[in-house]
Amino acid sequence: MEEKWLEYLTDTKETNVNLERVNSIKEISNTYVYDYIKRCLNYLEKTKCNKIVYNYVKETLKWSDVSKTGSKKTRKKWKALGFDLFTHNIGSAQIYKYDNKDYDEIIYILIKTHGLIGQYIRGEVPLISNKELYTLIENKLIDKSTLRKVLIVLNKCIVKSVSEDLYKKIEKEIINTIDLIINNKFDKEYNIIERIHRLNSNINNEDEIYLKDQKIIKALEETLSNKELWYYEVALGSFTLLEQIKILLIIKNNINNSSKIITFLPIMKKFYLDYDNKKVINIYKKRVIETVLKELEIEDLLNGIVKPNPHVKLKITNHNNIISINFIFSKEINKLIEFCEVAYTSNTIYNKAVYMLYDLLGFRKDDYDRFYNEIDYLNTMNLSMSNKKILLDYISGNKILDVGPGGGGLMNLIEEKNSSYKVYGIDISHNVLEELKKKKIKEKRNWILVEGDALNLENYFEQGSLDTIIYSSIIHELFSYINYNGKKFNIETVVKTLKSAYNIIPIGGRIIIRDGIKTEPINQYRIIEFKNKDDLKILNNYCKDFKGRKITYELINENKVKMLVNDAMEFLYTYTWGENSYSLEVQEQFGYLTPSEYIDLIEKNLEKANIIKCYSFLQDGYEQNLLNKITLYDEDEQITKLPDSTCIIVIEKGK
Repeated sequence: MEEKWLEYLTDTKETNVNLERVNSIKEISNTYVYDYIKRCLNYLEKTKCNKIVYNYVKETLKWSDVSKTGSKKTRKKWKALGFDLFTHNIGSAQIYKYDNKDYDEIIYILIKTHGLIGQYIRGEVPLISNKELYTLIENKLIDKSTLRKVLIVLNKCIVKSVSEDLYKKIEKEIINTIDLIINNKFDKEYNIIERIHRLNSNINNEDEIYLKDQKIIKALEETLSNKELWYYEVALGSFTLLEQIKILLIIKNNINNSSKIITFLPIMKKFYLDYDNKKVINIYKKRVIETVLKELEIEDLLNGIVKPNPHVKLKITNHNNIISINFIFSKEINKLIEFCEVAYTSNTIYNKAVYMLYDLLGFRKDDYDRFYNEIDYLNTMNLSMSNKKILLDYISGNKILDVGPGGGGLMNLIEEKNSSYKVYGIDISHNVLEELKKKKIKEKRNWILVEGDALNLENYFEQGSLDTIIYSSIIHELFSYINYNGKKFNIETVVKTLKSAYNIIPIGGRIIIRDGIKTEPINQYRIIEFKNKDDLKILNNYCKDFKGRKITYELINENKVKMLVNDAMEFLYTYTWGENSYSLEVQEQFGYLTPSEYIDLIEKNLEKANIIKCYSFLQDGYEQNLLNKITLYDEDEQITKLPDSTCIIVIEKGK
């Protein structure tokens, strides 16, 4: 017999796949579904089972995803025949039945229901969606024992082909669910709260308040009862529980309860893009949606009132009793988002694009400084933890605040050093806090997160409520980004920062600073010799783009320049990060005071402050990253070491 399923899988231009399964959108090829089915079949070959079970599973796997494939001509034909290509398991079953005149009813039902057991475990579908499997037993088409074996092997192949670790994690739940199905125990549904928990892997204690509100619970029950939610987590999982509840309440007010399936496929398909060869959420679209949702009140939504927004609306369509959900943006928003995406590689144009988007929607700039680079930034911060451990030696008391906690690595170290410590982290970036909340839940951490302004700690913490406040590689960012008294790169920002902390800590409390430092004496020179002469162009651009101060150089030859030591090092701090971070790093001044200037600033502005430690060093990584790109000379053209980049200063509050 002609293998039609294989023809469909290999003759396709479709990329209609679950983006949750991929790390990069670029990895999706025309043979993506074929490769997935091949992995499933390979797992089947490695699984011990009898011939009957093997044949049922093999035939089911071969046809399970055909509705995602096929040439344009073939898909046009399927649509004309009324096949459900939105819900791939149903569509695949219909195609199997059409192409196999002597089709097997057992295989037809297995294709139609494949994947639903996993989706039930995730909270996406009710258990009753698997009812057709039990009808096979009722109609005596297959015995209970054989169906159990078939379902165990089928789900093993499906889940393992996505992730072997995932299979190990949910294997027992898969088997328990199969036993419920074959024993007709469809009354063992998850209640609405359990289902919401399964739909959201990142629910925290703050979210639980919404799941105690009986009005909300009743509304969610009415929305989700007996409904299948397709692509829910991959489309909405990055939103907070409150934002998801608001979306579900909008849906509740606009759907026909006779519809069984709600698909978020349109959102998923447009909500991701590739950044640096990684699949990431389109953060611009997400921020626009968040801004609109923030304007909606839960009470209004519970009463069926949805305040319209000129820029975004939730589009809900009903096709063959399948509810399709999508966010539709205005033409202006779409163009600005496209502009931001394209302009990212150009520092000046990118900032203009982002500012326009902020202005239109009222974003706060300090919330979204880094956009996509945030993830790389957080990972980098965590990788640099080894040389931050020294900060732990200077902690005083039990209540510690990490200002600008990045990826949470330092908070983890503090918590691990002493379980009795009460650890806080404060950040103004919504994006950072989102990632940290996920990390906290995943790693079962106890630290407390606060969204707030580092220059005004007294607005979030009472006097004496913190014993130690740590600024690890954050003050230079405050200095660079915050427009304080109408001026960025204002040393008064540093003064305001330290005073805010000093006023909160008690006598004996400490402020610990780890940050960039300028070299002394400041009037000495360094000569940079580029090993790749084309990199001189990077320096030229840097001198034009750097926001902190005017930087110049003297050209010695085509690949050698002479610069003031602190100008040279400021450039090299950016140069070492690479081109992906250039547009962000060029906005930051890493070294803003010399050690003696720092001591002078502290003594003048913090009354009775005792400086316990003050020393500088070269941060790990600079030599490894730079010395294969440059050779550094002193003023006499003798090869010299890179100067210190970083300082540690410990301030104790005196009586």
